[in-house]
Amino acid sequence: MSEIEHTVQLIYASRIAKGCGPKDLEAILDVSRKNNPSIGVTGALCYSARGFLQCLEGSRAAVNALYRRIVQDERNEDITLISYEQVTERTFGQWSMAYVRADGVDGRILNKHKVEEDFDPFTVTPKQAIGLLRDMARERAAFLARQQKAE
Repeated sequence: MSEIEHTVQLIYASRIAKGCGPKDLEAILDVSRKNNPSIGVTGALCYSARGFLQCLEGSRAAVNALYRRIVQDERNEDITLISYEQVTERTFGQWSMAYVRADGVDGRILNKHKVEEDFDPFTVTPKQAIGLLRDMARERAAFLARQQKAE
């Protein structure tokens, strides 16, 4: 079996624990972006005022181990698994961890996936979750490319 046959995609929702703030989120992102490439995990994280929506992709063993660490991390609360499936290709293969804030996303993306601007990640379907994260990451990549081109 090839590596692609063993690639899984896990999507979950969570809330940041009381007492945690922007610096904690920044630390989580920094660690993810530093460690994920070495374990072969890619993904995307969306923050809304009502919680996080995150997708992790990689080998079953790496994603399962990372998800166990996330569940045990006291900075996360109300962790809810939305989807876990084997995939033939990664959606976020170019991202160690794409990060977007829902309040900075083009409203057309939210409308396309039938979610409110201040969407609740705990209410999305698996199809909405992956579509929303994919389109948000594409928008973010296009923004970063335009910014880099302007420099």
